[in-house]
Amino acid sequence: MSDIAAEKSKPKYSTFTNTIYLIKNMWKWNKKLFLLCALEIPATVIVPLLQIYLPKILIDSVTKNVSITELMINIGIPIVCIIFLNVFLKSASSMVTFEKTNYRLKYFQPFFGKALDTDYENIDGAAGQKKFVKAGMAIVSNDSPAEAIVGEIVSFFSNIIGFILYAGIVSNIHPLIVIFIIASSIINYFVGKYVNNFEHKNKDNLAPINRKLEYISEKTGDFKSAKDMRLYKMSPWFKNMYSTFLNQKVYFEKKNIRHRYFGNFIDGVLILFRDGITYGFLINSVVNKNMPIGDFVLYFGAVAGFSTWMSGIVKNLNQLNSYSLGICDLREYLEMEDKMNRGSGVELPAPYELPCDIELKNLYYKYPGAQDYAIKNLNLHIKKGEKIALVGVNGAGKTTLVKLICGLYTPTKGEIYINGKKSSFYNRDEYYTLFSVVFQDIYLLPVSIEENIALKEEDKIDNEKMDRVLNMSGLMEKVKKLPKGKKTLLIKSVYDDAIELSGGEMQKLMLSQALYKDAPIIMLDEPTAALDPIAENGIYQKYNELTKGRTSIFISHRLASTRFCDRIVLLDGGRIIEEGDHNSLMRENGKYREMFDAQSYYYKDNIGGEENA
Repeated sequence: MSDIAAEKSKPKYSTFTNTIYLIKNMWKWNKKLFLLCALEIPATVIVPLLQIYLPKILIDSVTKNVSITELMINIGIPIVCIIFLNVFLKSASSMVTFEKTNYRLKYFQPFFGKALDTDYENIDGAAGQKKFVKAGMAIVSNDSPAEAIVGEIVSFFSNIIGFILYAGIVSNIHPLIVIFIIASSIINYFVGKYVNNFEHKNKDNLAPINRKLEYISEKTGDFKSAKDMRLYKMSPWFKNMYSTFLNQKVYFEKKNIRHRYFGNFIDGVLILFRDGITYGFLINSVVNKNMPIGDFVLYFGAVAGFSTWMSGIVKNLNQLNSYSLGICDLREYLEMEDKMNRGSGVELPAPYELPCDIELKNLYYKYPGAQDYAIKNLNLHIKKGEKIALVGVNGAGKTTLVKLICGLYTPTKGEIYINGKKSSFYNRDEYYTLFSVVFQDIYLLPVSIEENIALKEEDKIDNEKMDRVLNMSGLMEKVKKLPKGKKTLLIKSVYDDAIELSGGEMQKLMLSQALYKDAPIIMLDEPTAALDPIAENGIYQKYNELTKGRTSIFISHRLASTRFCDRIVLLDGGRIIEEGDHNSLMRENGKYREMFDAQSYYYKDNIGGEENA
């Protein structure tokens, strides 16, 4: 089992800048939590300080034979303060726990907002998904960095103040004790930092495994996969895969545990030497230097407290460093740079300029991490209102080209022009309004049929337009048979009274969605792949009506379905190798004819000719 090679570059953000980032957000989102934490810090320091002074006050009062009244006052005031502060800390702790959770949940809005709004390329593919998973790990639970770090910050500042106060007390015994304790703690800090950095790098191994385990868990309870799992006896495979990935996760988690054990062992050894030497020095002062009993008790408690504060600082720094690495993942995800224009752009085509003209010049595109270009020096001019068919074998670059034109991908080199203006000059979100697209992969929302089509709330839907697109797509026949018609809910896993659409019906719904948007450019990627032949033929017969007043791009593997297009463009290896109408391409006897003859072979009256009759 091999580890993913960890990048040796330093984290983008330091622990200090991440701490400032979190404190600013806390003040911005939850001032109550900020104030509670600010009050917790001094209270956390004062209580143990009073507790080590109380025995000294009692012993000194007794040895000085003070009156009962004076004794009660001497010890009564700190006792009352201790009780009051402990009550405050208990109450504040409950409130802080609640407010910390609220504070962490605030990050979910920008987290999901980024996923929904960032450039598609940022979250497309394994690299983008890894960023998404690692960022999610920073906010997913109460133990996640975004919440846990709040308590660590409070503890850190408490330990700093306590360290300063107790250092002043302990230095009265001997300054070397302070230096020795600090030195041992510094060693402990670097050991802890090494462990934390290892765990952070190990996330690159764990993140893809966790994603696979989540996928398997999700699919085992998915209605859509339940049929295949039973009919094809996939249960053993799922169990085996889950066991395999779980073992991989345990393997990498064990590495984390072994490194933590090493850190804890070093910590224990340092504590043994540190406390042994310090307490030996203190006992020697009492025996040989006549240190007063009251001072001995105070210093004994101060040394223990000082070691605790110092150890706390080291643990805080290591834990803050660990949490900071998680916050780095979150911030790097939230601050992913968008390449497309998010500011003001050139004006969209006016109604009299429609339909749109599309021109691709010297276009190249390479997927992140890929060795070769998916689109290579492609030049294509699509005239206003022209109906183009993109054809080619799987992997030829058809869908990639569609994603480039509609702005989901940014060209590696070259330019895309819409009505003579560079696509990069348009505002990204305004640019998206130019396209109605039906992709091969279909995702439905747990809302009604009409809301899935319009992608609007029910009261904002144009019913006349809705009925028109339902009829055009051929879905109206299905809708009329449903008791609730177009208000029927979808996704059975969410609603008990919802329905599940067939593959063909879902494609009709997606076509309805594209038609309802009514954009000037319509792009259909295998829109009839799941339709029966009669329904498919119905779409072809109505294609001119569907694309009237629009520039259209149609992708299909069924070459017979492209004959109604004005021009057919054949892609191979990311390049245009042939283009023209059906008849001209057939006369060329090239790749297109070869593919067409292969597809039509079994539809001929005399299959294979005389020899095979």
